[in-house]
Amino acid sequence: MSWNKQLISQGEYWRIVSGNLSHNNLIHWLMNIATLVLVYFVFDDRLSNQHFMLISISLCLLGGGLLWFAKYDEYVGLSGVIHGLIAYAAMADLFTDKKRVGAIILTGLSAKLLMEQLYGGDPWVTDLIGIDVAIDAHLLFAVLGISFALLLWWPLWRSYKLST
Repeated sequence: MSWNKQLISQGEYWRIVSGNLSHNNLIHWLMNIATLVLVYFVFDDRLSNQHFMLISISLCLLGGGLLWFAKYDEYVGLSGVIHGLIAYAAMADLFTDKKRVGAIILTGLSAKLLMEQLYGGDPWVTDLIGIDVAIDAHLLFAVLGISFALLLWWPLWRSYKLST
C-alpha cells in the first residue's frame, strides 16, 4: 500500500494515492487521523464536505505524483495531505473575511515548515512513529495547497474586488 517509487515505476500507479492512506503503525495512524479531524472541524464553516473531499483527493493525486521528484523511495501517511489542507484553508481565509486567522495560521505553518527544513523532523515523533518525519512531503504538499488556493480563490477574490 505504501508509496513506493520502484513499484510505481513498474505500473502500480494506485500507490500514488494509497501511500497517503497507509501508515507505519497504529500511533502514526492515530496521530494523522486526530490531526485530520481537527483540521476538518476547525475549517468546517469555510469548507463544505464536498470541498474538503475534493481538495483532499486532489492533494492525494497530484501530491502523490509530485513525490516522484522528492528524495523518497517510499512514503506513507496523511501528514502531507494535512499540511496541504491547512495551507489551502489558510489561503482561502486570506481571500475571505477571515484574513487575520488565515495570516496567523499561514505564519505558524510557514514557521513549522522552515524549522523542519533547517533542523529536520522532531526526533520524538520519529521515535513514536518508527520512521523519519517526511519533511519534504510536508513542504511539497503545503506549496500545492497554496497553489490550489491561488488557482481557485484568487480569481474569485479579484473579480469581487473589481466589482465593488
